[in-house]
Amino acid sequence: MIEWLDAVWSRTHLVQIVEGGEDGGPLPGRVVLAELLSAPSIDAGRMLTTTGCFTDDICRCNGELTIVLFDAAGQVLTSASLHGHGSVSWQRSRFRNDLVVADPTALHLFLAEHGAPHQLASFLAPLADLLNLHEGQPQFRPAGKTAKQYLAERGVPEVLHAVMVTITGQQAGELSEDQVDDIRRLLAATTPAPIDRAVLLLSWLGRLTIPAEALWGEGVLVRQLLADLSLPYITTAASDTRTAHVAMGAVNLALHAGDDGTLAMAVGPTLRQLFPAAPADDVVR
Repeated sequence: MIEWLDAVWSRTHLVQIVEGGEDGGPLPGRVVLAELLSAPSIDAGRMLTTTGCFTDDICRCNGELTIVLFDAAGQVLTSASLHGHGSVSWQRSRFRNDLVVADPTALHLFLAEHGAPHQLASFLAPLADLLNLHEGQPQFRPAGKTAKQYLAERGVPEVLHAVMVTITGQQAGELSEDQVDDIRRLLAATTPAPIDRAVLLLSWLGRLTIPAEALWGEGVLVRQLLADLSLPYITTAASDTRTAHVAMGAVNLALHAGDDGTLAMAVGPTLRQLFPAAPADDVVR
């Protein structure tokens, strides 16, 4: 299969990333999300999608995006679907052998850099594993005295503790606009610099357990507080503060606010440090 891939890529003059996976219908007519036009970008795409280890199996999902290779005449040479974090399936119906790429982080950041959306989403599970953010019982933090430990562990700014101990994590995601505004004013009074505030909020968001608290509980409140900050402040905070929790906060935010690539590039250096490429000895190719 490697020899076949090499031969196909040697004839490639254009690469498109198109919407949909195996169930996306005919390739012509699909929405084009990104293109690789230059020789260096095509070569980088080749290395990132053909270097790794084969699984001798296939993912049961249909994939999220499809990589399409074209020759000089504009004819389709072949295609591959992307499945989750770093899994590429070349002509799945023919080979039935997914490739786990050697450097998933580089692959997804590369796709984001070239315009493919929602690439940070693939880092949710790896970061949850790294930070041990899988929820237990209770799904949402309690209120009252026992809440104090949770607030400290999550890095909730101290100025908000008096308010937050009176509500559960689930209630934090159900506050009215006026209540959120009151919390926003409290935080801004003690942390007026927007970049500093963004760091606190991203870190807090990145410490919430997956999925309930992070997606529907306190996560709702933190994303509402972040919505008051412009993207340049948030991206500066994400790029300057290279911690796993800030990276997770950026991923959580991107899941809900949309990812135009800017946030992915800001948090990219952190993700590269956290998830480096596989050692050469573990790579088939």
